[in-house]
Amino acid sequence: MSRLIDCLDTQDPNGLSRLLAQQPHLTNAPVIEGDHAPHPIHAICDRVFDGRLSEGQGLAFANALISAGADLDAVHPGNGDTLLISAISLSCPAIAHRLLDKGANPDPRGVFGATALHWAAIMGLPDLVKRLIDHGVYIFLRDTQYHGTPLGWAVQGRLDPPPGARGGQVACATLLVAAGLQPEAEWRTSEQIQSDAALRAALDGRQSA
Repeated sequence: MSRLIDCLDTQDPNGLSRLLAQQPHLTNAPVIEGDHAPHPIHAICDRVFDGRLSEGQGLAFANALISAGADLDAVHPGNGDTLLISAISLSCPAIAHRLLDKGANPDPRGVFGATALHWAAIMGLPDLVKRLIDHGVYIFLRDTQYHGTPLGWAVQGRLDPPPGARGGQVACATLLVAAGLQPEAEWRTSEQIQSDAALRAALDGRQSA
């Protein structure tokens, strides 16, 4: 397992491909680092998120694992997130798109009972929001922790962006309203929302998708 980590740490995706050809069982084996033992693709996303890898480098590593037969719908043993949710929540949209390209399931819930669409909305990733809507995911689903729709998560991401957010929450809200989601009644009395002209326009359907 340390050899796989060595490939990541030395930024050598070709070396990873050679390693997986020799030891294919490593393709889906947990990467053990302290008390954290995620799937290798999740471990790559961790490194992109904290800056140890660029997004392009992360995608190259993910491609090597996908080509070697990675389980695209592997679930994190600790929080229940799929690899797709992990890639989105860790601000790795290129890897998320590649997982979708290869057939990853966009529907499962993960931590907080949230879906990939919830996370794409809060992270401000309109390209992924549009792709997931076009795929036909259920846009009205509320998470189990905060009882928010993906539109609510987009609003929250605009008001209090999470680490790694890409800044496209208003565009995400615009897409979600155009797809049929409606603002919550209490948002009309929220000073934060009402003072944000761009967000208010998106929620009113006055922004073009």
